[in-house]
Amino acid sequence: MNQQNFKKQIVIPGILVALISVILIGISIFIYSSIQETQKQEIKQNLKEIVSQYSNIITTKIDGDFQTLEAVSIFVGETDISDLDQVMGYLEAESRRNSFLRMGYVTPDGIGYFVDTDGTKHYSQYVGDEEFVREAFTGSKAVSDTMKDRFSDNSINCYGVPVYHNGEITGVLTATSLSSKFSEIIEQKIFEGIAYVHVIDEDGNFIIRSHHVVIQEEISNIFEKGEFPGDIKKEMLADMRAGKEAFGNIGYGGTDYWMAVVPVGIKDWQIYCVVPQKFLNSNFNTLLWVFLSVMLCMVLLFAVLFFYIYRLIRRSRETMEQLAYTDTLTGADNRNRFTADLPGLLRGSADYALVLFNISGFKFINEFFGYETGDRLLKHIADVLKSSMKEGERYYRDSADRFGIFMYYKGREEAVKRLEQIQKQISDFSLSQNQSYHIICNFGVKVIEEKDCGRNADIDTIMNRAMLALNSVKGNDYNAIAFYDEVLHQKARKKSEVENKMYTALENREFCMVLQPKYALGTGKVHSAEALVRWYAKDGTVYYPDEFIPIFEENGFITKLDMYMLEEACRYLSSWLEKGYPAVPVSVNQSRLFFYDSEYMDKFHEIVDKYHLDPSLIILEVTESVTMNHLEQIKEAMERLHTMGFRVSMDDFGSGYSSLNILNELYIDELKLDKEFLSNQEDSCRGEVIMKNIMKLARDLSITTVVEGVETKQQVEFLKSISCDIAQGYYFAKPMPAEEFEERYLKSRGSQN
Repeated sequence: MNQQNFKKQIVIPGILVALISVILIGISIFIYSSIQETQKQEIKQNLKEIVSQYSNIITTKIDGDFQTLEAVSIFVGETDISDLDQVMGYLEAESRRNSFLRMGYVTPDGIGYFVDTDGTKHYSQYVGDEEFVREAFTGSKAVSDTMKDRFSDNSINCYGVPVYHNGEITGVLTATSLSSKFSEIIEQKIFEGIAYVHVIDEDGNFIIRSHHVVIQEEISNIFEKGEFPGDIKKEMLADMRAGKEAFGNIGYGGTDYWMAVVPVGIKDWQIYCVVPQKFLNSNFNTLLWVFLSVMLCMVLLFAVLFFYIYRLIRRSRETMEQLAYTDTLTGADNRNRFTADLPGLLRGSADYALVLFNISGFKFINEFFGYETGDRLLKHIADVLKSSMKEGERYYRDSADRFGIFMYYKGREEAVKRLEQIQKQISDFSLSQNQSYHIICNFGVKVIEEKDCGRNADIDTIMNRAMLALNSVKGNDYNAIAFYDEVLHQKARKKSEVENKMYTALENREFCMVLQPKYALGTGKVHSAEALVRWYAKDGTVYYPDEFIPIFEENGFITKLDMYMLEEACRYLSSWLEKGYPAVPVSVNQSRLFFYDSEYMDKFHEIVDKYHLDPSLIILEVTESVTMNHLEQIKEAMERLHTMGFRVSMDDFGSGYSSLNILNELYIDELKLDKEFLSNQEDSCRGEVIMKNIMKLARDLSITTVVEGVETKQQVEFLKSISCDIAQGYYFAKPMPAEEFEERYLKSRGSQN
């Protein structure tokens, strides 16, 4: 194990320990915060319950006093108000039966008449400016804040209720109570006598201040003294003024206190309670110490366990690296190791190239010479690469028969020489003593540029571009080395652009059907038409078939396009028949994939039935290359198509190598000769002879013959002379929109009918 790996073994576990410790600390902080918040909520709830009890007691006392006054006001309202002596006598007697200091009656002009419990009377006192009196005259019962008694030095609270006579307010009945009655309530000991309760208003001003206080100084507002952290003061005031419960904390004299405020429900009175945090937090502190002790034990146990596991991992590390980063067959680095090391290799200069290569026909080697021989070949390649590498260069086995080389690059010529030398050494390997087989490799080269180096190096892009170059020469035995360049890049970009747009294009009906007429040479009239596709993108781009058909055939999208074109042809045919135009068969190209799936054939029939068409109006064109593989399966598919009523045309006849055998095996309706035949006919007599005999053979087999690519009158005359049935090409007409085809070839024939 080298020093670098050993350091990694030390550093990485250390980082993990630190990371996990940080995570545990984070968890501890989170749990601590959660416990603290829970404890705060419990304290808040506890204080709320205690303070609510005081609020209920005060509310009950005030409600009881109001009930007494309201009962008396009913009697007074039924008495002759003009006889004040009678009223005052009744109030004097009534005051002796309750706890009021005095009772009184206020006339509508604000003049009050009062009688104390001891019988002392106070007449003609103007009290119309008292808030509780004014409120009572509006028909509401009212209670005053704490005030100084005008007849004594006592602190009092006054009640007022309206007096009704014949449904109208004729005065206000008042009662005066000593504020000490409320003080007796709020000065009861709670929390072992260390909590302090007061009655305040919504701004924090004292209404009734208990003698049992935290702040001994004479203050009129709870916020005048003390330390309020953060926005506690602002938040509490906002809640108090909104009539909500308020909760916060205050520091005073080196002690922290919890504060709770609960509305009484009368005027803006609120119960204010203060209790030392230390008293309520005692259980929480105990719980916190227990929690911290548990977490510390967990950290220690984890550390012990980690170091034990670390020792086990250290012993097996080399084995793991062998499995993870080494190709077990050849002993070379594998892709994992190479991609892990490549960023470091790219930090230097750009005088390198990445080469990907594989063996042409390796599958054949395995099947013909045996997998053991194939494995020996792969080991031989690894040995060749190992001996060919210079200091600073790397090689690896990518997958199957594909290898990669990271080598110095001093120019294309030198790179080609080195790769050809590697190719020569590889081909020296003998697969068998009895047979000679020339081993050929294909190479894709991506030259490392300055922009590919440094921290921003995109490894995937570099490898993908080398792979793109390799794919461009795969199977090419004559030009086996390709360098990635702008042409390949544009080709890949174009492919990506097409694949990104193809599904949207199909949904948006950007694929348009154009028709090229096929002429019957015997009559000179249109016999049928071939449906061709053009792609008119929404952004104005026009794609021609050779730009997207090969891509669609490669990625399988061609099946969707072919089905779309089939339905377009059926749609137009149905429209023409409804207009009374003569039936003109339409040839539609079909992918090989359709012939390997019976469900697709059912869809053919579904589409034709959907438009109520005779299947014979559709000619399914299939290229000769489709029939080269799986001949029996293709044969069964064609028989089924014939049973359904479709006709089948073999396109590009003569471009393959087994054409005559295919004619023997498959029952086709139409034979479409590859356009190269016409070129051969013009260049030599041999081509003319071949075409004559193909026509004769097709007639004997009752197969209709079609030649495409007809461009001159001379070609037309020649085709007539050899009894060709149908011709198609620019000599007659170029492909045109279906609407133009209808206008030029169908309307006139329809009107004649």
